[in-house]
Amino acid sequence: MHKRIKNILSGIVLLSTMTFLQSVGFTQESDMYMGAPVELVEAPNGAIANKKLLDRVDSATCLSPQILEPAEGIWTFCGFTLAPISVIDTDEGLIAFDTGDSKHDGDILLEAIRTVSDKPIKAIIYGHSHTAIGASVLAEGNEDVMVIGHPDLNAVVQENLLSGGAPAYFPEIGPYLTGRLAIQFNAYTPTEGPDAWVLPLVFPQVIESAFLPVNTPVENMQEMTVLGVKMQFLTKYGSDDKVHTAVWLPEREILFTTLLWMGPPQLYSVRGDVFRDPREWIAGLKEQRDLEPEVLISAAALPVIGKENVRRSLEGYLDGASFVLDQTLRGILGGLGPDDLRHFVQFPDYLDAVPNNIQAYGEISSYSPAIYYQAVGWYDNDAANLKQLAPIEESRRLVPLLGGRDKVLEAARAAMDKGELTWAGQLVNHLYRLDPQDQEARQLKADVLRQMAYVSTGGNDRAHLTSQALSLEGKVHLARLIPPGLEAISASPNTFVDYFRVRIDPMKSGETDSFIQFDFSDGTSSGLHIRRAVAEFVDEPGEHVRQPDITMKMSGETWAKLYLSQATPEDMIESGDLKVSGDPAEAARLINLFDRYSPQEALVIPPASLVQDHQ
Repeated sequence: MHKRIKNILSGIVLLSTMTFLQSVGFTQESDMYMGAPVELVEAPNGAIANKKLLDRVDSATCLSPQILEPAEGIWTFCGFTLAPISVIDTDEGLIAFDTGDSKHDGDILLEAIRTVSDKPIKAIIYGHSHTAIGASVLAEGNEDVMVIGHPDLNAVVQENLLSGGAPAYFPEIGPYLTGRLAIQFNAYTPTEGPDAWVLPLVFPQVIESAFLPVNTPVENMQEMTVLGVKMQFLTKYGSDDKVHTAVWLPEREILFTTLLWMGPPQLYSVRGDVFRDPREWIAGLKEQRDLEPEVLISAAALPVIGKENVRRSLEGYLDGASFVLDQTLRGILGGLGPDDLRHFVQFPDYLDAVPNNIQAYGEISSYSPAIYYQAVGWYDNDAANLKQLAPIEESRRLVPLLGGRDKVLEAARAAMDKGELTWAGQLVNHLYRLDPQDQEARQLKADVLRQMAYVSTGGNDRAHLTSQALSLEGKVHLARLIPPGLEAISASPNTFVDYFRVRIDPMKSGETDSFIQFDFSDGTSSGLHIRRAVAEFVDEPGEHVRQPDITMKMSGETWAKLYLSQATPEDMIESGDLKVSGDPAEAARLINLFDRYSPQEALVIPPASLVQDHQ
């Protein structure tokens, strides 16, 4: 048996990582972050940007508000909000496809709609969950409006609205991803000047929901006539969530889709998110291509008109997604790890030229590592990386080897002068880790990040790069965590008792073994059993293996204030808002074993290397 395995292995050509990269033509010469030529220009709002982006982006999206009419009686409102919405005119009223990401979006869109029609909106179709939040504004108080969508959309929206924050595989870290989402959507970048955003990827400062629940759920391939318009609904495939609905008008060969974006399928969002399976996105694009639409109206890009243009757009787009997936898997088979893959998987020129493949939203260099981690995990199969130093320890050892602080600064500046921004950033980051208050290191890191932002094409990448540069200069404060509001926690207090468990501080809890029962004024209960370094969530306290040592009775709002560290348990006990059965002092001590949010919406003890910026 062993001899047979040996014979099989002898037939496999084992290439080193560098040999494999060279064998497929890998080169750094085209890396815009490592000195490849980039022409910088000024955008209309004064932003310094990569000319390639500004030259091409208007072929896929709108940089300013436009009302388009891709087919008779259909308007697309592009550039008014984060994503376009479309409206179908009928004799009986208007049908809206999507409604915006917030009540604020709904207000803007309704005002725009009223410039083309005074008819009431009598039907709303949700393309997916993210753009369902402006609906009640468009309905204008009409309780009879038909709301069409995926059967699971209501549950997803409700989960998003009442969760710990932005959608996450582990919802407990929602506040962390919400903090990163605020960066992604330019909460910290100026609207004008060199550091301004280029694409209007901006959320309003206050996100208020105007969601209307789906009252007419539709199944995949279901047919229905809506306000006299014959429709077929496609709900099998999604992209950035799992509750998408495409609409096919068979009599007019018009497709309303959520799968064609203004940039390549975003298989990973740098803010973090649940995994987006490229196979599902690709399958949906194939299904929609094979309908052979005459007109394609997208909820995330410009409309495409003409059967051949639509086919070419969809095919080039799905080929881009297939290329990223297949070449990532090919690279894995060739022995590449996640950091190698981000350089190995780059579009060939013909795919890069597809209008909707312009990397304006995200850049595909971040997608391959995400696929690798989903498929393989973090280990890159190099045993030397199996055990690693902590980053700060690595910096402590490397900086002296490189000649000390001044030599590293000099090398980083020289790399930046040559346009080797990635290398400059890595060098100066060693100094930043060792002393985050080193002003020269902070400023140089800010300068490097800013230059990377200018040459980038991805709006997400630019937002993160620029925001951190501004933070390093003390011009903005980046909240590490953005917790949910009082209303969300009050509405589901037991959910947040569960989430509270991950904030236990083992250094404080010590030898504690105590079971707390939480009784809420809505009649629900839950518990936390603290066993030294772990707090076990107990969904049914009455069925737990032991009786509670402490019972706390309170409203959902009181719990929300404790959860958000807006009040201390001692104050709540003294005011009577928190009633304790047992020792009040012990009850307060147990709550205080858990991390508190700081006034800056960050935990008291953030990662050591980021304390100075984000405490």
